[in-house]
Amino acid sequence: MKIPAGALSNVLTARGLNLATLASRSGVAQSELEKIVDAGGDLDDNDIISIADELAVPLQALFTQQQLPLFSSVDFRTASPKISQFEKGTLQAISYVERLSSTLSALDLDVGLDDSIEQIKPTTYSNQEAIELAEKWRARWGITDDQQLDWQDANKIYVSLRGFIESLGVLVLHRQFKNDEAAGLYVHIDDGPHTIVINTTNSSKARKLFTLAHEFGHVLLRKEGASNPSIIRNRVERFCNRFAACLLAPKRLIKAALTRFRFTPIPDEDFIRLFAKKLGISQEATYVRLVQTDYLRREEYKAWKAKFGNRNYVPSGDQGEKSTGGTPDPLRDKRTQYGTRLLGLLKRARATEQLDEIDIFRLSGLKPVYQDQLFGIA
Repeated sequence: MKIPAGALSNVLTARGLNLATLASRSGVAQSELEKIVDAGGDLDDNDIISIADELAVPLQALFTQQQLPLFSSVDFRTASPKISQFEKGTLQAISYVERLSSTLSALDLDVGLDDSIEQIKPTTYSNQEAIELAEKWRARWGITDDQQLDWQDANKIYVSLRGFIESLGVLVLHRQFKNDEAAGLYVHIDDGPHTIVINTTNSSKARKLFTLAHEFGHVLLRKEGASNPSIIRNRVERFCNRFAACLLAPKRLIKAALTRFRFTPIPDEDFIRLFAKKLGISQEATYVRLVQTDYLRREEYKAWKAKFGNRNYVPSGDQGEKSTGGTPDPLRDKRTQYGTRLLGLLKRARATEQLDEIDIFRLSGLKPVYQDQLFGIA
């Protein structure tokens, strides 16, 4: 089939890939791809399918010269955030949100943010601005310090924060990227829903909690793109990390926890692990907050973090969940994967006959049998 000149270039630009990378990933010769970009050209069906798969776009995206509503994959792991190339799993997560956004924005549904979420425009992206913003939104969230210390449970805190963020109109989705380059995404396309995607690959619940708070900072700033809170090279990421840390563990909470549990801060792995459990946050966030509140030294934190030899030096205790060995609960897993905000929109779309059960399955991957149970349809 003949691919028109310009179509492939448009998709490559949005995805941040070059021809050499696409050739390597798809198995299609670079020379053939160059011909298509320059003047259009023919490829067999298998090559076209391979290219679309690697770019995480529908086949029709390769046969139109119109500018499609594709999300520009801005990389906030860089010193100057810009469109960069991501691995296939990350692109697939972006593609999933693109598909949701395109469909939901075309329906008679309210996919907008709560009017109270005004865009924040920091003057200097200072620590103080992040601290004040976190204080404001922790009050809005409504969690108390005593409640958090009573829970001692990252999952309970995560459920609470996620529910609050979703109540503001933000979709919060879980997906396995099958890589750890990005911990999360904030995506907003045209008139579609504002969406946070949490990468569940190699991520404990406490780390997911910090990623969620970090990405909420991106929502407030309206800074769309992919982030990894363990990689801080620009002022936006520093601001969102400080915001997230102070949202989840304000200085007064650190002090109250040390007093309540009679802990003395020391640069010891067992102390960090135990204190993180008491706070209900990740081990890395715990150590960072102890440094920021002058209980431990930055040099001690750097030495501790350097012990972990994975790609982003993520502490072992923050990398995954321990199996509970309990009975699987598919409905609970689906609620966690899709979130209450998206499920509510899909339920309304089906109830008003804007989408049927097959439409919803094709759009989201949610099977009709689970729709009936989750939506309460007899």
